[in-house]
Amino acid sequence: MTVALVLAASWPLLLQEVWHRAGRGQAPTQAQSAGMALVVWTASALNSVFTAALLHSVHALLGGERLPLGASLRATGRRVPTLLSWSLFSLVAGSLLRTGESLAGLSTLFELLGFSWSLLTFFVLPVIVVEGTGLVTSLRRSLALGRHSLGRWVAGGLKLFITTALVVIGAIVVLILAVESDSLAVLFATFAVVVALFLLVAVVNSAASGIYRTSLYREAVTTGGPTGR
Repeated sequence: MTVALVLAASWPLLLQEVWHRAGRGQAPTQAQSAGMALVVWTASALNSVFTAALLHSVHALLGGERLPLGASLRATGRRVPTLLSWSLFSLVAGSLLRTGESLAGLSTLFELLGFSWSLLTFFVLPVIVVEGTGLVTSLRRSLALGRHSLGRWVAGGLKLFITTALVVIGAIVVLILAVESDSLAVLFATFAVVVALFLLVAVVNSAASGIYRTSLYREAVTTGGPTGR
């Protein structure tokens, strides 16, 4: 937690230095690149840990047990090594997919690879949290469960995507209208509201995704899905 707080405090300074170098046409130094990568990985790891705690709470609630957040965080703490490796693995894999798409220009191929990646990893966090398996075993288990629940997974994902897209489009339209108003006060106020809305949508979307993912995991496991370990 201390490391995360230090990185959060130093992030604006690091970004400012990178921005200044970019303004002079210079690439970030190796230390700055390493620092940015560390910040991104830390943010991803924290997101994985808190999402895992949410999944643990939802899993217990669906099983008829109401747990406080502290209990879920303590239970998730036992999975931290696997969650850290998962965060690093997912970041590297996502970066490779984006880099490959930009270099090769085969958008259709990489969209299919991205879909396959989503199918492979959709149940990784529930498997890690509930079954306590390692990263490789969790990936295999997630793929098996994903195949079993493909239809429901796609339908739920589309609903979340459409809802988020409508909110984003509405926020962009409001922001454009604020720009056309030629009022700096209106623009700043609208920008602040839009940023707050995006943050709220991200939180709600993450929570809804976690709840849906956990319920789908329980359904896949209890209604004829592949057996664990």
